Amino acid sequence: MNTFKTTMSLVGFKSVDAIASYRNAFPSMMFELSYKMNSAFLESVRPVVTNRVASVHACCPSEPIFPNLGSHDPHIVKESLKAIESSAVTAISFGADILVLHPGYATDSAVPAENEQRKVLLEGEQFKRYVWRSKGSICTPDYVKQAVYVRHMAQALDLLPEAARLCASHGVRLAVENLNPRVGYLFQTPDEMIALATMGNNLFLCLDVGHLWISSCVYGFDYLTALRQVMATGKVINCHLHSNPSDRDRDLFIDNHDAFSANGFPITSILAEVATPDTNLVLETVDDPDANTLVLLEALNRKQAKSSGV
Repeated sequence: MNTFKTTMSLVGFKSVDAIASYRNAFPSMMFELSYKMNSAFLESVRPVVTNRVASVHACCPSEPIFPNLGSHDPHIVKESLKAIESSAVTAISFGADILVLHPGYATDSAVPAENEQRKVLLEGEQFKRYVWRSKGSICTPDYVKQAVYVRHMAQALDLLPEAARLCASHGVRLAVENLNPRVGYLFQTPDEMIALATMGNNLFLCLDVGHLWISSCVYGFDYLTALRQVMATGKVINCHLHSNPSDRDRDLFIDNHDAFSANGFPITSILAEVATPDTNLVLETVDDPDANTLVLLEALNRKQAKSSGV
């Protein structure tokens, strides 16, 4: 039996019964509460996941918008910090001490949490000049050097320590997640995550291996080297595990949260880097949670057996 921290995101679960069935099938697995869970669903789930929640993904309970610490609009900043603190309170109430956050966006606008509404924003006039591939609003490979991106990134970097302090006041560690290479999204590259890791004891990282894969396809950096470099910061406390078929040679860039082992994903090499005793390993796949869990647990058992010389 492996000794790693293994967790299932509830992002793909639609009912309390489905969560209860999964819990009974995999008693060793913990849960990550999702940003799609409203207050009523959270309370209905509470008896099922009591003492089994390792992490929470902001906003939780769900909000109409994502926090945007890249905004210069004082109202949006205030509402963002309020939503982050509310999610930290949720985490503690469920016994979790990690809050995962999409840290901000390259716009002063509110960013809708609902996918179709967010798509309308990303396809709007303010982002058009930075779009490289229209499907998915994938950004140009020089996007992170553009003045508008740098401006909003600086704002997010100024505000993230405050968000981290708010979380820490509730006994929660804030884990900032790397995002996809889409227009409007900040924190897309390993260099940005490595720099963020130096910004104080209260700021931690959530390394999303699927997002990093797409970014490597757009920006051209070596994927496994980037994994090692981000992990070497010692600040990664949460890791989202899923795959996607993105491939620059095929001009394909998509974040569909496929099964971790799909698309020829190098899961053995990935787990060799990210599976540490201090990292919460979260399956963030949207389909077939049982099969994905078996794949993860078997891969971790092989890793542990190899390291033990068995």
